[in-house]
Amino acid sequence: MKFFPLALMALFLLTGCDGTENEVPSTFIGRYRISDQLVPYPYLIQQKKDSVYFYNSRGDLLDKVEHESLSSSSELEFKTSKFKIFRVSKQGFMAYDLKDSLTFRRFRGRPKLKNAAQFEKIASVTNLNVEAIRTSLEDAIWSYDLVADENTTPNTDLDIKQLMHFSADSLSIITSYYYQGLKTVSEFETKAFSVFKVGESCFLSFQKEADNPQPIYQIIAAEDGSIQLKDFSSREIKTITFKKQAMDPTQFLALADEATSYADCFDGYQGEYYFGDDVTFNKGNQYLMDFLNVDLPKTDSASGYVIVHFNINCQAKLGKFGLIQMDRNYQKTSFSKALVSHILKKVSQLEDWPSSQSQLAHLDYQDVHAFLMFKIGNGKITDLCP
Repeated sequence: MKFFPLALMALFLLTGCDGTENEVPSTFIGRYRISDQLVPYPYLIQQKKDSVYFYNSRGDLLDKVEHESLSSSSELEFKTSKFKIFRVSKQGFMAYDLKDSLTFRRFRGRPKLKNAAQFEKIASVTNLNVEAIRTSLEDAIWSYDLVADENTTPNTDLDIKQLMHFSADSLSIITSYYYQGLKTVSEFETKAFSVFKVGESCFLSFQKEADNPQPIYQIIAAEDGSIQLKDFSSREIKTITFKKQAMDPTQFLALADEATSYADCFDGYQGEYYFGDDVTFNKGNQYLMDFLNVDLPKTDSASGYVIVHFNINCQAKLGKFGLIQMDRNYQKTSFSKALVSHILKKVSQLEDWPSSQSQLAHLDYQDVHAFLMFKIGNGKITDLCP
């Protein structure tokens, strides 16, 4: 009977039967491109021992190339993309697509670092069943309390809650805006989604049109009644939670019928109303003041400012609301539910807006962020800015 020397036995256990090293692949998730616009960049790059794999937001393998390790001098040339790698660290790297000069704008013929895409190395979560997660999502209505970040509208005073209905091929979302527990306005949109697995990790992604990229989320936990995801789409990575609701699809559809249809035409970046031609209300401020003062509740004698933030999309519709309130000394205050609800509902009904699409070559956007700052005097709107 023969015995292996201990050194040879250890080598055998490490390499396995095929003689290759049992290395864990490194997976990197695309976060965003353009550091001051945070446009979603929905791709995955996986480094294995001697190859790099490139996946889209549905988990489809787009291409692979032979490459042993990522470094700041690496260039990865896939069929549709050629990535120049910058600033490799333990957390991830930045990448510039040399084949895509439309969305990765250059500076004097050279890649411009601020326009590069951010990729983050993820920690694998190996105990998840992707089919079970997909079935669970489609079997229930889910809720999500919006966590504010750089991608959301400025807001301090509204609670923003979403209800989500996943079907076999689409996701319907109702977003409702609550002030002190009172639902004021709500909006409805649909998009496609995918639940998929790359390596040992599971992901949830959203899709719209090809020119309107949506983020990829890593699924990090799936328990009875909740699903936790890691959101990489803003500067601060955060964990968000979907919670199962005791609601059937019929109840969801009834709420959707009460909501206004709204979606940003480009979710990655909204311009400001003062870029290019001012995107201000066509009929002027006096019309707005008269319109909002009609049936204004007389329940509030306070004075100060009610600032309503919102987006105007390329169809001249309003959505993505936010609310900030101040007294005459610009300190935080609160007006009555009746007054705030009235103002929000009236603003949401406004339709006479000029085009929101960019007229500036260096700022490419389809929607704009705007606000209306109402001056309140003894419970009545007395002035308006801008």
